[in-house]
Amino acid sequence: MPRKVRQVFTNFSAGELNPLLNSRTDAKAYFEGAKQCRNWFLLDEGGVMRRPATQYTATLPAAARLAPFIFSNDELAVFAISDGRLDVYDSDGIIIQSNITTNVNWTASQIFELNLAQFGDTVFVCHRDNPILEIRRTSATTFTVQEFQFELDEDIIISGVKKIHSPFYKYDDATVSLTLSTGATGTGRTVTASSPVFLSDCVGHYLKVDGSQMKITGYTDASNVTVTIIETVSAGAGPHFDWEEELISDHRGYPQAVTFHDNRLWFAGVKSKPSAVVASKIGEYYNFDIGTGLADESINVAIASDRVNEVRHLFSSRNLQIFTDGGEYFVPTPSDTQAITPSNITFLRQTPYGCNRAAPVPFDGATLFSQKNGKTIREYVFSDVEQAYKSTSVSVLSSQLIDSPKQHSMITGNNERPEQFAFFLNSGSTSSGKLAVFHSIRDEKIAGWTMWETKTGDEFYSITSINENLFVATKRVLPSGTVYLLEKFSDTDAITVDCSTTTTVYQKGSPLVNGGSQTGNTLEVDGLTSDPEILETFTIAGNSTEYTITAVTQTASGYTLTLDKNLAATPADNAVITIVNGFIHTVNSVYEPTTQVNAVYGNGSLGVFTIDANDRITLTNAPFPSGVRVGFNFTPILETMPIDKEIDTGPLTGQPRRINKAIVDISGGLDITMKGSDRSSKELVIQQVNFNVNTDLQAVTDKKEFSFLGYSTSPTITISQNDPLPLKVLGLAMEIQFAWVHHKH
Repeated sequence: MPRKVRQVFTNFSAGELNPLLNSRTDAKAYFEGAKQCRNWFLLDEGGVMRRPATQYTATLPAAARLAPFIFSNDELAVFAISDGRLDVYDSDGIIIQSNITTNVNWTASQIFELNLAQFGDTVFVCHRDNPILEIRRTSATTFTVQEFQFELDEDIIISGVKKIHSPFYKYDDATVSLTLSTGATGTGRTVTASSPVFLSDCVGHYLKVDGSQMKITGYTDASNVTVTIIETVSAGAGPHFDWEEELISDHRGYPQAVTFHDNRLWFAGVKSKPSAVVASKIGEYYNFDIGTGLADESINVAIASDRVNEVRHLFSSRNLQIFTDGGEYFVPTPSDTQAITPSNITFLRQTPYGCNRAAPVPFDGATLFSQKNGKTIREYVFSDVEQAYKSTSVSVLSSQLIDSPKQHSMITGNNERPEQFAFFLNSGSTSSGKLAVFHSIRDEKIAGWTMWETKTGDEFYSITSINENLFVATKRVLPSGTVYLLEKFSDTDAITVDCSTTTTVYQKGSPLVNGGSQTGNTLEVDGLTSDPEILETFTIAGNSTEYTITAVTQTASGYTLTLDKNLAATPADNAVITIVNGFIHTVNSVYEPTTQVNAVYGNGSLGVFTIDANDRITLTNAPFPSGVRVGFNFTPILETMPIDKEIDTGPLTGQPRRINKAIVDISGGLDITMKGSDRSSKELVIQQVNFNVNTDLQAVTDKKEFSFLGYSTSPTITISQNDPLPLKVLGLAMEIQFAWVHHKH
């Protein structure tokens, strides 16, 4: 005899769960998560919303990494960093300055390995193989790129050569000595090394011998160079074992990590000294002279450990956080009100996981980073109980969504919604171009993941946020080839197609009134290059009335139009006719001929249309005004975990059972499909989209009931959509039927 029980999913806040949790009905997340949660926006209240779609804003010159520039709340910009060039867009995606190439030194293969730090109107850009660059805002519409230069001392000059305030380090063995032709200041001095240590690209860089600086001006061979001695070497010609070269140079490489912390500019991870960490003097961001080690002077140290740690990222938070390939560190201070100084700096190793090359992001009171293996996202957060940092995995329940992230971003809410999200752009072979999206409210112990993907065959290529604005660079395959586009996410599900733009009504040439003194409900027109159609509406210059065409007759000179009403006034000959509602619409040329797009107007889906050779689409059911939104559809999929229930004789796990019916709580929904787990089940659509130009559809906020057939040992319910329309799902209740056998004793 069958029995029935009810199961309720009140929220989906845990998002998509790992398939390996399919039997973990003991886990709290099981009944708050989903087997699949793709292209949904996790709401703070526990429900889900169709993810906001993107709006097309610009075509990028090439594959580009996006980066934010925030000068003030009113002056925001997006950097598009591509092969050997920089393009700058405003917060609406409109170009500010294009094709900046002067001094740009990065290549296409390096753009996702660049680290950036902004202070005021300057962004510092680092890569271990390239000289440090500065991107400077020189006006509201002008940016320049220049190479970073350490400060030169204007008071210590010999023959035009100035002392430099850069960091120094002795790379060569302690047994290698330098012998000078003389210790006196002047040009043309020679330096001879006891071992071959010099290269031709040492010219232009500095040495420090017994604390005195000299600049290399000529290269003879690997053991001999010519220098200008800037400061007298008191110990004379030598040999000198106490000598150093510049830490950062063409010869030794450049830093890959950069940040601002405690009013200092910090660099770390120099290619030839990957554990090096250096900081400028306080408030003097180009001065790295260690001086006598006073509290405000620069810092030049290295992380000492049982292995060489390559510093990949510096992050300024409550402490200076240091992420290496072998572990996570921080720099403590004696108190929260004291700063880091040359005398108190120390590195405390906290966790051993290591970080990949995607820059960490601040999120919900922690710092999120990708573990070096590319399979885990961890939050680096200070524990007051342990008085130490922890690196807890926040992706352990959804690890299948993490696939070698190459870029991270975050947003703390937008103009319409309060939800905060962290974004991890995958680059691995299984999920390349898809966004793993993390939602968290730490105080409420809410955390969940979903995945966002765009049209099949296309990818998200880069992502960044500037305040409440979220941008992506997309890689889209069009008939002519692959293009890269700048797109901006909408704030809500009001926009439902990706890469969306709006259409204009095609005027079919230059239609004019053909002849004066016309009255009644017919009108002679000419100037049309294609046939007018029944139901299209138009206005006549000098007459605001809209007329609907009820019949069309072609004449030798044009057309006779039969109208739905008499002419309100006699129009002038050659008065301009403007088609207000038409079947043919001109679309943005970004889509290209033969591309298929979805069209949406108001609350209605108009269907799928193919772009013709003139960048137009032809609507079929009814004419529409300008402003039809077109773009690429994406499919949201929400599949529950296998429905299970604890009954008086134990759980139903593994027992054949059937979901008789499901009641879904919908808010502001316009289209939804639901199906059970059996293959023969049909998709059930709560509202077909039969759109009428005069009556917009009304969104549904209600509980809707669906019935299903078929038994399964792992029944699920899948919620999706056929049409790109808004939808929020707040919860789900199910009636489960199973066989119950009464055993006689």
